[in-house]
Amino acid sequence: MTPERTSALQGVLERGVGAAVIVQTDRTGARSGLTACFADLGSNNGPVVSIFPSGLRRHRVTVGFGRFARQCIEQMQDAPAERMTVARALLRRAASAGDCTIAPGQDLETWAVTSADFGIEIIVRDVPEPATEEGIARTADTVMVPLMATLAELIGYEDAEGEVVEFDIEGRVTEGVVTRRERSPRNRLLCLSIHGHRCAVCGLEPETLYGEAGSIIEVHHLEPVSNLAEPRSYDPAADLVPLCPNCHRAAHTRRPAPWSVEELKELRRNAGA
Repeated sequence: MTPERTSALQGVLERGVGAAVIVQTDRTGARSGLTACFADLGSNNGPVVSIFPSGLRRHRVTVGFGRFARQCIEQMQDAPAERMTVARALLRRAASAGDCTIAPGQDLETWAVTSADFGIEIIVRDVPEPATEEGIARTADTVMVPLMATLAELIGYEDAEGEVVEFDIEGRVTEGVVTRRERSPRNRLLCLSIHGHRCAVCGLEPETLYGEAGSIIEVHHLEPVSNLAEPRSYDPAADLVPLCPNCHRAAHTRRPAPWSVEELKELRRNAGA
């Protein structure tokens, strides 16, 4: 891949994962592919995610560990239950793109990192032009991003400013010129990694429509943060959904309880949309 395309993919991964990553073209096999790892661990001390063309119209996406990743594996084994829940939701998102196998002999609902033998393989089928930059970039966006986010959850990365993000706590009150409720940036990242960037009501995917000007998808709390009496944990898989700005604004035209996703869909159907 060209340096420009590799740099662009690195930016996509870092926005979707919430950690610094290294993206490289891999030409060690018969066909060029792509590998990604976490910048602070490198390819030897942590997990590595790879994409390679496989067959005529397939990609093989794998997760494995470097030779000196024992400490990282132990850290992932000790991940708290709430991070494990989110990691499994993220992997389900990645696995929806193809046929997923989790070694050694684990299933999609109960898997865990048990040893250095742990690995993931996802076969993505019917890939248009799988050997091209565009084909690999599409699979990187749909599969590699949630896979890397899965691993980042279990490792327990900090935010970009070096402070630990309490990713699942929403609604803390902070005092400024006005009283406002804090929204966890980690939850936004995880919601979009799990559910994608397509509006849950109208189906619009702004980035597809507007390109680089389309990073405007919003994250909707099914229970409004403003209604919380006390801060509580939010599950990005079950409590948050992506909405386009129009649908998000429409949801909050009803107070204190906003319109639900299903109610908004029904309103659209009644209006002939």
